[in-house]
Amino acid sequence: MANRFDGKVALVTGGASGMGRAISLAFAAEGGKVVVVDVNQAGGDETVAAIAAAGGTAAFVKTDVTLAASVDAAVARAVDGFGGLHAAVNAAAIETESSALAECDESEFDRMMDVNVKGVFLCMRAEVRAMLAQGTGGAIVNFSSTNAFRPQPHQTAYTTAKHAITGLTKAAAIDYAGQGIRINAIAPGSIDTPMLRNAMARRNRDEADVIKRLSLIGRFGQVEEIAKATLWLCSDESSFTMGHTLAVDGGYLAR
Repeated sequence: MANRFDGKVALVTGGASGMGRAISLAFAAEGGKVVVVDVNQAGGDETVAAIAAAGGTAAFVKTDVTLAASVDAAVARAVDGFGGLHAAVNAAAIETESSALAECDESEFDRMMDVNVKGVFLCMRAEVRAMLAQGTGGAIVNFSSTNAFRPQPHQTAYTTAKHAITGLTKAAAIDYAGQGIRINAIAPGSIDTPMLRNAMARRNRDEADVIKRLSLIGRFGQVEEIAKATLWLCSDESSFTMGHTLAVDGGYLAR
């Protein structure tokens, strides 16, 4: 398992915290050079510092995933600075809702689509272009959610966005599988992240009740568990897996 990504370059959006940070650290621990991408400068610097302290190689690129030029510059940093792009993880996302559809503000819906859908599209477009140019293929993992399969109340825009990721993933997988680029998605369940904790606080949700409803094993998932699944999808061990959305959810969708 160790050093599966020796000599390879990985780009991770949303790498300043939570699951994105854990994935960035995991790539570096297995020998990869990591481009950490996020709009959060301080958090991104912390991720890079943690990788360096562990003996890894990483660079941070402050990036707004809703802007094509910003995304293109981040991918160029991977190619020009580290020599290529072999794996990309599009984990940057927001979740800000606390009301039902009729009360959902149009600007909030638009922002959710911009970051969670357009952002993934722009990142995939730039990543695929880079992988095609280098001619050695690669792997891309997008971040969906269990909401795409079983929506939670008062999350219309978020659910819509994450459902769209399934379509983007499948369509792109069909287009590029024959050119050596495998594209899959992860659907995290209740993973203990700042985003989950903030969502629970907005809705005044009790932790024990949330765990009871969303996990079969009596606990939240850990970011390291998402990182392990993501790296598997980016590795040669999953060479026959493409266009798939992998739920990592403590059995929630099985119920």
